[in-house]
Amino acid sequence: MNHGREAFSNFWLRYKQAFKQIWQIRDQLDPPDRTADERDFLPAHLELVETPVSPTPRWSMRLIISFAGIALLWAILGQMDIVAVATGKTITNGRTKVIQPLVPGVVESIHVSDGQYVTAGQLLIKLDAVAANADYQQAKELLEIATLMKTRYSAFLAAIESGERPKILPLAGLTEAQRYNEENLLLGMYKAYLAKIETQKMLIMQKRVEINTVRQQVNKLVNTSKIADSRATDYQSLYDEKFISKHDWLQKEQERIEQKSDLSIQHSRITELEAALNSQTQELVSIIAQYRNDALEKQKQAQDNIIQYQQEVRKSQQRQEILTLVAPVSGTVQQLAIHTVGGVVTEAQALMAIVPENETVEVEAMVENKDIGFVKVGQEAAVKIESFPYTRHGYIEGIVASISHDAVQDEKRGLIFPARVRLKQTYLMVEGEQINLTSGMSVFAEIKTGKRRVIDYFLSPLREYSSEGLRER
Repeated sequence: MNHGREAFSNFWLRYKQAFKQIWQIRDQLDPPDRTADERDFLPAHLELVETPVSPTPRWSMRLIISFAGIALLWAILGQMDIVAVATGKTITNGRTKVIQPLVPGVVESIHVSDGQYVTAGQLLIKLDAVAANADYQQAKELLEIATLMKTRYSAFLAAIESGERPKILPLAGLTEAQRYNEENLLLGMYKAYLAKIETQKMLIMQKRVEINTVRQQVNKLVNTSKIADSRATDYQSLYDEKFISKHDWLQKEQERIEQKSDLSIQHSRITELEAALNSQTQELVSIIAQYRNDALEKQKQAQDNIIQYQQEVRKSQQRQEILTLVAPVSGTVQQLAIHTVGGVVTEAQALMAIVPENETVEVEAMVENKDIGFVKVGQEAAVKIESFPYTRHGYIEGIVASISHDAVQDEKRGLIFPARVRLKQTYLMVEGEQINLTSGMSVFAEIKTGKRRVIDYFLSPLREYSSEGLRER
């Protein structure tokens, strides 16, 4: 083992001494410096040997290595923005107002044109309201009839309670002719009521007279019955003493019995007539109650009709109003879809849109489902307008203002999340002219969700392959 170590040491010392000797005479080993002309007269192999190598390859290699080192250093230390690209469009923060009819109809008149400025409440389009006007007039007339009917029966009830001549209370919008007709109807009703009452009272009076007549007859029979009793008693005494015949006594006895029978019949007649009188009196009360109940029922029916027809009038008025389309806000008319008077419009058809004035333009962007987990409120965004290429006209900076927590279904892109981006400016400079953004422009919003080292873009596939590879069965 020691011999091997000693041999290695001697070998190393020998080469060290040889290197020192050569290093000391290194300048002597170099060929003499010659000019280019001198090298031209040397033999070809000496000329090739002594001609210095061109520095271009060496410097090219040095530059390549330097650039590679700088690129590697930048890839390790440098960072790039991570962006989530979301397509969308510009909108106003007050939203564009779409004008739609609630019911189908025929265009009667058009009062605006595309691009025209309108104020809130200004008439835009008027639809044919002939049917609505007819319904309104019919409902209004029925409401007036029901109101008059209620007033008439209210006055009739008051007349029944007071027993005085009924009067129609003043009503707004009631003409003299209508008032005269209503008073005649009311007076006719009241006269019919009075006639019915008077007839019943006459029947009651008749029963009372009959009772008085029968009572007088009873009084008469009571007196004559006493005489008949006395006479029959006397005749019986005479018969017992044989002063008169039996036939004479029986005749007086018959008269006495007939008097008592007639008196009993008249008493029964009085009872019958008193019962009839009570019945007629109850009939009078029933007639009054029946008239009162009928009047109350008619009054309630009229009140129910008033409520119903008031609703019909309001519905007709509302239909008249919805057939007159007015501007909900002040702004500019866009996308006017109807230009023909007499044309037919359908329910919920978009006839035009009104862009509100002085409304801030924002961006409504649709964030992909794969990016929604990284997009936060307050993140910066670069908004590129499709109409103006950003390579020539630049882009507009913005900030994510809000993100929807519920996805919406898109036929092509699947589930997406609406987000609002607030712009720092609402115009672009195009060839020295300021162009304001308008609602409906298509945009691309690049939302900055974070930063990432450049080298990670190259290492990520390797990491993915290394983590997923070599695991197959």
